[in-house]
Amino acid sequence: MSRIVSGEWRAVSGERNRQRRFLPLAHGPSPMVLSASGLTLVEMLMAMAITLIMMAAVVNLFANVGASVRNRRATIEMNGQLRMVRMRLYNDLVGATCPTLTWQRPGDDNGYLEIVEGQWSDKNPSGLLDGNTNNGELDYTTSLVPSSQLVVKSNVTDGRGLGDYDDILALTVRSEGEPFVGRRLELKPGGDPTNANDLISRIIESTLAEVIWFAVENPADGSLGEPGMRTVYRRVLLIAPWLRGSLLPTSGNVWDFYRENDISMHRENGQFVPNTLGDLTKREYRFGHLFSGVPNRGFPHPLILTAIRARTYDPTAPLPLTKGLLRPFGLPFDDRSKERLGEDVMLTDVLAFDVRVYDPGAPSYQVVSMVVEPSDAGWSVSGSPVAYGAYVDMGWDWKLKYPPAPPLAAGVPVPLFQVPRQAGWHPRDTTGAKTGYPAVYDTWSFHYENDGLDQDLGLDNNAGIDQGTNGLDDNVGSGFINGVDDMGERETAPPYDVPLRGLQVKLRVYEPDTRNIRETTVTRNFVP
Repeated sequence: MSRIVSGEWRAVSGERNRQRRFLPLAHGPSPMVLSASGLTLVEMLMAMAITLIMMAAVVNLFANVGASVRNRRATIEMNGQLRMVRMRLYNDLVGATCPTLTWQRPGDDNGYLEIVEGQWSDKNPSGLLDGNTNNGELDYTTSLVPSSQLVVKSNVTDGRGLGDYDDILALTVRSEGEPFVGRRLELKPGGDPTNANDLISRIIESTLAEVIWFAVENPADGSLGEPGMRTVYRRVLLIAPWLRGSLLPTSGNVWDFYRENDISMHRENGQFVPNTLGDLTKREYRFGHLFSGVPNRGFPHPLILTAIRARTYDPTAPLPLTKGLLRPFGLPFDDRSKERLGEDVMLTDVLAFDVRVYDPGAPSYQVVSMVVEPSDAGWSVSGSPVAYGAYVDMGWDWKLKYPPAPPLAAGVPVPLFQVPRQAGWHPRDTTGAKTGYPAVYDTWSFHYENDGLDQDLGLDNNAGIDQGTNGLDDNVGSGFINGVDDMGERETAPPYDVPLRGLQVKLRVYEPDTRNIRETTVTRNFVP
């Protein structure tokens, strides 16, 4: 037997069995004492502090990553929406049915193109900034509207991030691809038109439509969202003349009809009649224009702006539509029509919807190190222009500061849209009654010259009716002695009797959470 003693134990191994047993020593050195080491309170606090620092760094890292992802997602969504709207607007301009030339004839079935330039601009963008508290004003201490670089101290904004918004673009469009889709109110077979249960809504299609683009500003009371922000709408009314005789008058009012139907129409003897392209050449048959119901009355048939941008609803207000009765857009315009919510909305949180026209005579000047155009905030007449031709707001120089020393030099192009002119402006009217806003560009209709009405009463020296087409040399005004039925004898005139060579629309949107601003420009060149 062999015995091995190690430390506190001894091992005994036998020959017969190979098992080992460990037995405690009967005698030997005393067992070793193993000391257990621990952490002091200071060490524990230090370890905890280091852990918290690491956790704070990790949390901050994840917060930054989350914010970056949120910002990128918001930017991607905003860019996607803007890209979609830009493409839709561009397609509408490409599909315009009417040449941008004045004096269109209804028999040619060209439709129309009309631009309305409101009083606001990038230089003076909103009535919420004019200091008139009676009409409401932005709260400069809490507003989310982005500021300009001229921030008033102690305020978060000066509201100058807003731009032009009160322009309207209306035109007739032909779709070469997918047709326009809308709805119409239809009577069940054998139904009672006075029974709402017998009226059903049907989907209809057409390759032609009357399209209206416009924006509405949120009021200062916050009832429609962040005060000062704008919403861009696109109203599409199908041109469907085959529906003649089948349109149902829900109550006899235009605003009731347009709430239930996406059809371009006019009224004849109290009946709703679907428009053709030839009908829409006439201003009185277009969407939202003042029309008394009697053909060719109410000249020049202005577009009722309050009918589109009305903020209150007055069911007792009588026709004509001067108090916002034309309300086809659903909420927030009409609390009784929730089903239209969102159908016509293109963009929200919009800073600017600016429609501009090309003026070959608009001068650009150099201010410090920048070249500015008439529609820029820093534009001013100083020295000699560095260039001519720009996309401008109609009426860009109402106070006639250009040229500083009339007349224009030889070879300098003449401005075409320098002064704002309203619908109904006539060159023989020297009173300036139709000079101002809203300025209007219209392809106009020649039918006013042979409609049997005297539209220029008081301006023609009592020359009669339709003297521009009566086959006589009426000589109705000085300087217009150019033979039989010359241009000077005509009773009416487009506000701007010039070809429109180009059109530009600027869309500027804002994302409040990320404070990102994006702008896109849609430009369409026309070759008359």
